[in-house]
Amino acid sequence: FHKVMELFDFTKLTKEVTKDKKKAEKLLKEQISQMRREGRLTEGYYEVISTPKIVAFLTSSVAARMGEAARAGKLYKEQPFVMGLEANLLNDEFPREETVLIQGIIDVFFEEDGRYVLLDYKTDAVYTAEELVKRYHVQLDYYTQALEQSSGYRDTERILYSFKLGEEIHL
Repeated sequence: FHKVMELFDFTKLTKEVTKDKKKAEKLLKEQISQMRREGRLTEGYYEVISTPKIVAFLTSSVAARMGEAARAGKLYKEQPFVMGLEANLLNDEFPREETVLIQGIIDVFFEEDGRYVLLDYKTDAVYTAEELVKRYHVQLDYYTQALEQSSGYRDTERILYSFKLGEEIHL
């Protein structure tokens, strides 16, 4: 899922496509074929792609927003970050004057209406959105902090997308 989302050209994901599962599936298949021809998607990745689950994402409201951001040049995928935190924020027993570096890769974020929208894809086998929120809210807190520190933006919208549940989870 992550590899296809990383390589997918969201500039081609128009409102017309996001409202029609057949058009979304056609676009996805065209892009996957191109990824394979160009050697950007290996056979191993290709064999495990779940077209219906990706089409469900491509027809979601957040995917439509990503398409608009991509066409405006404001969509950022697979962005690494490093940030320093006071050690005692991770554990009360750690000294406050020590700094701990946290690094990660943000799946995707985009600029919309003067703020960022942060999206993290999840493939966990869960039964409820609450399970994902419980597992990943701290991770999204760090991602949000890193984005806001680097950009000066505040009020970042935070979304998990569960491929298993086929839904957007707004935090």
